[in-house]
Amino acid sequence: MDSLIARIIQEIMRPYHRLSIITNPDGFLQREDTIRAFTEQTDIAIKCFTQLELRIWYETEFTRSEGQRYVVILEDTCHLVADIRQAAFVTEFKTRDLLLTYNQQAIDLNKLNYQMLAHLFETKSVAILDRNATDIAVGVAELLYGADGDDISVVKANLMQVVMDWHRPQKTIEQISKQVVKAAKQGNYSEIEAEVEFLNLSFQRHLNDVYYQQLITATGPRVVHKILPYIERNYGIGQKVALVVVDGMAYWQYMVLKDFLSEESINTADNVCYAWMPSVTQLSRQAIFRGSTPERSYKQNPTNEEKLWKTFWLDRNFEEWHVMYAHEDLPEIPALVERLAYVTMTMDDDMHSAHGMKQLYRATEDWAKDFVRTIQKIRGAGFDIILTADHGGVPSQAWGNLTPQEKAALYETGSRGLRHLIFSNQSTMQHFIKTHPNEIPEWMIRGDSIVWRNNKCFGTEDCITHGGSHMLELLVPLITIKRK
Repeated sequence: MDSLIARIIQEIMRPYHRLSIITNPDGFLQREDTIRAFTEQTDIAIKCFTQLELRIWYETEFTRSEGQRYVVILEDTCHLVADIRQAAFVTEFKTRDLLLTYNQQAIDLNKLNYQMLAHLFETKSVAILDRNATDIAVGVAELLYGADGDDISVVKANLMQVVMDWHRPQKTIEQISKQVVKAAKQGNYSEIEAEVEFLNLSFQRHLNDVYYQQLITATGPRVVHKILPYIERNYGIGQKVALVVVDGMAYWQYMVLKDFLSEESINTADNVCYAWMPSVTQLSRQAIFRGSTPERSYKQNPTNEEKLWKTFWLDRNFEEWHVMYAHEDLPEIPALVERLAYVTMTMDDDMHSAHGMKQLYRATEDWAKDFVRTIQKIRGAGFDIILTADHGGVPSQAWGNLTPQEKAALYETGSRGLRHLIFSNQSTMQHFIKTHPNEIPEWMIRGDSIVWRNNKCFGTEDCITHGGSHMLELLVPLITIKRK
């Protein structure tokens, strides 16, 4: 337990009470990073309630629990009922009281994340510091722990503490994605690549051809080609639902978007599904809109995609005016539309043009701020939204070019990408495999395709791309947003 947590507990709890009820005017104890620190370092649960919620909780969960310690934060403790007041330690906590030796005018709590404040608390001087010395101390804390939350050493440690349960992939990829966001924002993604690859190796051990085939044949939307059948099962004629596909949006990028959705009080139900493999647009986005296994000869373009979308629903007794497709520009949505598809390529374009994860993070943040308005527009028209992606992306290291003879052995349409190869027949594929025996453990070999399992790519330049089976490109968001 760090010294800041220990001091806060000393201020807000008493050994003879397992319930503390406090006011915290500066809101520091209600922040996500503070609550996370409490969760990771103590057995104390922090709750934020109204008076009515406190009453209900006290008579149910608290009464039934044994030994669990709680901190309940209220806006006002003056009107506590007698039985709760008697059972609790009641106080007010002001975060600034922990930083009294710093110049108070130089301390802006809104700009201090938990790690920065913990550093300031642990290194505080016995003597009173002036404004200049306090500015220097705050600057050091920001340099060490960054405006986004954690020093890169903490990010690395957090990654190695992720509980890898690939049978519940959403929770696992969310934990990983939180740390990827921090490292990308800092411009320090390269420093966590070893940890990311260690976690991906666990994912690759879990994922093999047999297991992936089981996912494909499962009833639920475990792979993207089952999203349309899922919508069909859950939404009947007369109910409005929109499928929003963000080409190239990895789960970590969805988490950036989620923060902006939360600021607008837009709640989400989060899940994941697998991209079609090879995880390229021609196959995976086709699989989404076909609602079944993609076809090799398909030509990827908005016109053909719109045909797939409309054919799926017209074959299920929807009238043509009930079905709408939009690509990039979302026009006004007619009132009669019940099945809306909207596709945007911005994230995929930004991924392929980015020279590093920091640049991609900034592009994602800029996109997310604007994209919230698109979500609001669709919700405002009365639609539930299913938000997903055809694939993510992974920072990849150059392996080298194929020879002209190797290129000639590939299937014609979409056969060669930076992280995948599709062969014209089994004999040419087996010859390619035998020619590169050292790479066999690094490849997922499935059918007539070879894809990279790790963070390598065909070519002579490092890049951020997709097509393989890496967890950052294969596990994509599957998010439900309810209408207003």
